[in-house]
Amino acid sequence: MKRVIIETPYKGNNWEETKENIRFARLCGHDCIVRRNEAWFASHLLYTQEGVLDDKIPEERMLGIEGGFAWKETADSTVVYVNRGISKGMHLGIRKTISFGQPFEYRILQDYPASMQFKIFTLTGASGAGKSTLARAFLKQNPSSRLITSFTTRSPRESDMPGEYGCNLPLEFFKDKDRFLWVVKAHGNVYGTTKDSIREAFFSGAPHLMILTPETIPLLRTAAAEWDSINSVVASFYVLSPEEKKLKQRLYVRGETAHFVEQRINDCKKWDKEALASDIPYLFLSNNEPDTGIQNAVQQMLLFL
Repeated sequence: MKRVIIETPYKGNNWEETKENIRFARLCGHDCIVRRNEAWFASHLLYTQEGVLDDKIPEERMLGIEGGFAWKETADSTVVYVNRGISKGMHLGIRKTISFGQPFEYRILQDYPASMQFKIFTLTGASGAGKSTLARAFLKQNPSSRLITSFTTRSPRESDMPGEYGCNLPLEFFKDKDRFLWVVKAHGNVYGTTKDSIREAFFSGAPHLMILTPETIPLLRTAAAEWDSINSVVASFYVLSPEEKKLKQRLYVRGETAHFVEQRINDCKKWDKEALASDIPYLFLSNNEPDTGIQNAVQQMLLFL
């Protein structure tokens, strides 16, 4: 049997919600061992039993978390069931799994209602991680999705998707701060996204997608929270950088210089490190496998529709 760590929510806003979280976790355990032949462990089910640890006491809660991390070191992978959302504790567990270099995956428990209502999907990651390829594959497999157009001073690139950018705009275009939700500089170019384009995407019936730099994501999430204060409506995906050897191959294929490649390698390490330490509730995606990485990542994104 494959050994897996289960990540599900535990503590709810009230006891009834907590009880449903516990029931949900048990159903996920059934899904693992009966349907998938996986031997599972869930520290939040074991350590929170009466007489073991008290989740309301911060010191004991932290002991439970550390105990769960100790078991992660012996597991083959971590499985994250997302029907009831992803709690802060779950995010912490996912990031710890990534720091161990272990595989992980998001799952939907069949025949159980999903509470997610995402309207905008964002992709973030360092250069060469595969964001554009992933975005194209996602749009192809979900034709109802749309891109949110952003504007930039740079010239068009072959890698740009139709409708992704309005290019070759003068700097004066970006001086109307009231028009834009954000204006940022990246690699010597200016990028901006208008408030109207975000608002239109938010209130449309179709899911929308955009590729963003890390500093713009909190601005988007803050704006979305003002429009919908109850639901989490922005799914912020971070594409982890591939192994250094694979990343170099991708960049050289794109015709980049040796100096540029080395700079990008350092950027990737910096971006990944900052993403794992960020307060942004990223949904991490892996794209390491040469043939199946993109497809697997797309399937993970589609779970959140």
